[in-house]
Amino acid sequence: MTDSSLHFDRRKLLKAAALTPFAGLALSGCGAKPADSAAANKTVTVTSYGGSYNDQLTQTILDPFSKQSGIQTTLLANTSLAALKAQVQSGDVQWDLVEITAPEYETAVAEGLLEPFDYDIISDKGLPGYAKAEYGIKYLSFLFVMAWDQKAIPDAQAPKDWAQFFDQGKYDTKRSVYNQLSDSSVLEAALLADGVPFDRIYPLDVDRALRVLGHHPGKDRLLYHAANQEPIQQLTSGEVSLSTSFNNRINAARNDGAKLNFTAENAVLAGDYFVVPKGAKNKEAAFKLMNFMSNDAEAGAAFDTVTNLTLANTAALSKLPKEVADTLPTSPRLADKILVRDDKWWSENLKKTEQQFKLWQAS
Repeated sequence: MTDSSLHFDRRKLLKAAALTPFAGLALSGCGAKPADSAAANKTVTVTSYGGSYNDQLTQTILDPFSKQSGIQTTLLANTSLAALKAQVQSGDVQWDLVEITAPEYETAVAEGLLEPFDYDIISDKGLPGYAKAEYGIKYLSFLFVMAWDQKAIPDAQAPKDWAQFFDQGKYDTKRSVYNQLSDSSVLEAALLADGVPFDRIYPLDVDRALRVLGHHPGKDRLLYHAANQEPIQQLTSGEVSLSTSFNNRINAARNDGAKLNFTAENAVLAGDYFVVPKGAKNKEAAFKLMNFMSNDAEAGAAFDTVTNLTLANTAALSKLPKEVADTLPTSPRLADKILVRDDKWWSENLKKTEQQFKLWQAS
């Protein structure tokens, strides 16, 4: 989906990727190119989610961009739509490029919080059609997965689907699930565990999903995490043996020696946007960074390889060996084995679903 009025069938995208990695471009560029300021745009402040991902983003994208452009980057770990909104409304915008989830992107557009992207600065040559939008770029795709502690659960005995993941009889252990619904797919996982097929998940039956979470394995055996690094800590410390997580986080932990693993099958495919807050001081520098991220093949391939995420950079895919390309979230081999998250449904239902979820947790 490129904006709230367009729906894009990304399952077709995945299947088509076997021949052509990404579909054609959609949506024309917008806005005239503003003049660079002599004083501004020598730096760019980026906000993301921290932890190992920030390290990977710095290594593969930000440092090479600074070396090539001379623009210095600062990467923070406190990204949030609420903080972006507060900065815009106060007129004191400190961030230049901000990572937010797809539902949050729709909210930010509707509330007039974003600068339109300048596609005179950002070449759309490397952007797949689903990624390009008027007020941002859906710059990466990731998988919401079930993960386990290999010391407690050997790979051969690990869950193969969400029903097994939640089955307390099969795994007498505590589990941890992500409670931030803007990018968590725990409700989808609960419905999959209850036997709902991929093509019947949306519109979400939230009441049914909460019943699954409440009774199976039971609230006293279900922990909640609110930050992406928490499940890594919980799994490696032995606090839990099973957890939801994201594919790149588990891969990073494994590269650091953690005895963790996950399965990509029955995962949920989603993605995040990079946006520029309205009134950003260094928006031209932010657009130049997005141009680099979307079109530099070497940097993009390094990002895909290190993170195990799919960057919205078509040229990068041609640089990847098959063994790496086959593990990416958008690999055609996963097309019929994963659920594609419905961004349109979430953009229309996020606030009320979050309220219902929080009330249910409190009860």
